[in-house]
Amino acid sequence: MSFIIWLLTSGYFFHFPFFYRTGNLAGFLFMPLMYLYIRMVLTGKGLKWMDLIHLLPFLIILVDFWPIFMLSNDEKILLIQSEVSNPVLYTSYNQSRFFPPNFYTPFRSLVLAFYWVISAIMVWKNAKKQDLRGFAKEWFVWIKIFLGLELLVFFPFLLLFWAIEPLTNFLLVHLTIVLLTFITSLALIFFPKILYGMDQNLFEEKAIKIKSEKTEQLSDQKIKEIEEKLDKVLNKDKKFLQHGYSIQSLAEDTNVPVYLLRLYINSHLKTNFSDFINERRIEDSCNLIESGKFEHLSLVGLAELSGFNNRNSFTLAFQKFKNVSPSAYIKSVKGKE
Repeated sequence: MSFIIWLLTSGYFFHFPFFYRTGNLAGFLFMPLMYLYIRMVLTGKGLKWMDLIHLLPFLIILVDFWPIFMLSNDEKILLIQSEVSNPVLYTSYNQSRFFPPNFYTPFRSLVLAFYWVISAIMVWKNAKKQDLRGFAKEWFVWIKIFLGLELLVFFPFLLLFWAIEPLTNFLLVHLTIVLLTFITSLALIFFPKILYGMDQNLFEEKAIKIKSEKTEQLSDQKIKEIEEKLDKVLNKDKKFLQHGYSIQSLAEDTNVPVYLLRLYINSHLKTNFSDFINERRIEDSCNLIESGKFEHLSLVGLAELSGFNNRNSFTLAFQKFKNVSPSAYIKSVKGKE
């Protein structure tokens, strides 16, 4: 988006005719994707089929300007040359088949305002639930700064579009977009934890993986020592059945530092802590099923006994490690009796 803005303001757009009229396409993709990203970080929930509705504004402009997108580069250059000297004329989108001139500029700002409001409400509500002194601090600081800059992209336009000349409005909006991109880029460079949202485990696992690639692997003696301690805590005491059992808990129980446990699990076992623990939980649940002593339990009860917080996480983990659902596994066990 910033590159297209530079092409427009510099007058060099006719060297890149294939970008003609793609600025709004990028904008109408950026707005819902930013909201969906914030929602996924804050809720931990993935995308659903219903989320395709957020592509509706993008599809509208795609269909509306499809004949323009299909023009040859020479034809696009002629259009660019007729408009590029006047940025206001260029951004009025006079080639729209369905809407009047200058429809898309206020429409884009209204759509951005809508996504900004629901994103800001979500951040505000979830910030109250988080310990902002902890791992999520950088992400919340960054997202608030980002939303503040994003507000400047559309709010002055909606507030003053009737009072200031179009060229000034054009320059202010696009300057803010460039600043938004530039500041976000700097933030990601200097605060890489932003990329991990609130997933502290993922960040630490990545850091250990990078570190382990640059340093020596664990010695055979250290591996044997860690395995003996894990055997006592996990195989004999079955600490993994505790709800919310974390790698910090495992480090306390085994008296092995967290970074060594991560190094052992990630580099030696080629897995991550979540899978390492969940695989043992699933094995234990299979033993419970095969014992026949817990036939009265529902999947929820079985999940709870196996250390999972809910049925969904239990079912997903079971499917991952056994390639079959827990219900199907229970039926297969009963069929052997």
